[in-house]
Amino acid sequence: MKYIALLVLILCMDTSFAQNPEEFTVNFAANDTINDAKVLKFADLLQASLYKLETKFFLDNFNAESFANKVILNDKKSLENKDIQTFNKAFQDGFLKKFDLFPVKITQSIQNDSSYDVVNYYYDDLEKKYHLLFRTYSDNDGLNYHDYQLNYANEKFKIEDIYIYTTGEYLSDTIKQLYLINLPKTYIDGIDAKEDRLENIAFFYSYQKLIAKEKYKEAFDLLSTLKGDIKEQKIIYIMKIQVASAINEVYYMEAIDELLKKFPNDPSTQLMAVDYYVMLKDYNATMTALDALEIATSDTFIEYMRGNLSWEFNDYEGAEKAYKATMAEYPDFEAARLNLLYMYDEAKMVEACISMLEEFIANDFYSKQDLINFIDNTENELKNITTAQLYKEWKEKK
Repeated sequence: MKYIALLVLILCMDTSFAQNPEEFTVNFAANDTINDAKVLKFADLLQASLYKLETKFFLDNFNAESFANKVILNDKKSLENKDIQTFNKAFQDGFLKKFDLFPVKITQSIQNDSSYDVVNYYYDDLEKKYHLLFRTYSDNDGLNYHDYQLNYANEKFKIEDIYIYTTGEYLSDTIKQLYLINLPKTYIDGIDAKEDRLENIAFFYSYQKLIAKEKYKEAFDLLSTLKGDIKEQKIIYIMKIQVASAINEVYYMEAIDELLKKFPNDPSTQLMAVDYYVMLKDYNATMTALDALEIATSDTFIEYMRGNLSWEFNDYEGAEKAYKATMAEYPDFEAARLNLLYMYDEAKMVEACISMLEEFIANDFYSKQDLINFIDNTENELKNITTAQLYKEWKEKK
């Protein structure tokens, strides 16, 4: 199941625990052209290093201290508690020092033919921080975005946190739930708090066991029994969607519907919305969800997704327009070219197919012999061009 391995780490904790007194660090970056250039250079170096399957740049430029301060409890009460301080040190020395698993997973996905590219950057006026948006895409895993929040200290930008669209929250929030479950019991004051904590721990382990045994319906029912503020957290809605996807389409659609109603304006929910409206076979709503995602991310790659989904809804004109826009924006992206060729073939637009073949040759994408070998290979999925007279004449033409 997609993302279940990550999501089972989430503990549904009561929100009454003390929070960090300062959400953001005191080192602010000015929003100016000098820092714009620094951020763009940082983005290029990060992307290049990951494509080289190296994690050193990522880890060298990850501000572990700032990240940890968003995870651990460091309010006045916690600072006075020796158990908490001992636990904080152990947690930082143990779990947080293994953060290399995150960039390693990125390089592994790249090895498996995923792309991992910079989309854009922006400045958050409230945080006074720059952000970098990366897109990850593969045919198997689909589309996702990582929004890097950058810390600024000693005139250098470093990664402070990462907002992951498919979980709908910052990575620090996800890890904080794991941190909270392991807090020393001596920190919990009052019988009610202890009982709530024990109840949540029991939930976590029960849920994890059900997932391990692939008892997804039981896991879904368990999620539905949650009470109090915790059940309104976005991650719970995401968990229900992931579990529901392993049950059946009805459960999956109902779970997405709950998320969309609860968080209608959240950019990360638009990823779910696209799948949802495709399953409903609602073409207009699907395109609207794609429009919303494109507005939220300013990602021109959405055109490729629009091409695929337009084709799925038999809107050949819309698909053609979207694929051509993608080809113009990403000339090295082979999938857009091949998908357009396959679509022309399915629609029996043989002349358009031949025009594309000529264009491939003119732009040095492929040689004519390479194209002939590909088309004549019976293992491809082309249905009509191989027997078309126009293709036969083109093939024989010198």
